[in-house]
Amino acid sequence: MAAHTPSPQARLLMSMDAVVLGLAIAGAGLLGGFQGQAQAQALPKPPCPLVVPASQKLLQPRRIQANQVQAKNAMGCLSPADALYGADGCPLRMCGADAGVIQLPKN
Repeated sequence: MAAHTPSPQARLLMSMDAVVLGLAIAGAGLLGGFQGQAQAQALPKPPCPLVVPASQKLLQPRRIQANQVQAKNAMGCLSPADALYGADGCPLRMCGADAGVIQLPKN
């Protein structure tokens, strides 16, 4: 039977002393922990319920950051296509046809 030659990675691990090997393994575990944490933060939020008819979903107002909701709602409706938002940043309802309409002066 032929002798097995260790891979370069295995030779490197065999040449490391116990302390360095322990640090290398711990470091790999920490890096894996950071990667898992980054992936958890990057998970998409569930979609907001439609406040427009399904046939017009392209007109659905976009979600805003939850910390922006109070200021946005305090500004009121800027246009009929604007919406009022819930605490999670999802639009709750459209403002409506008369909302935010500014009458321009007639010439």
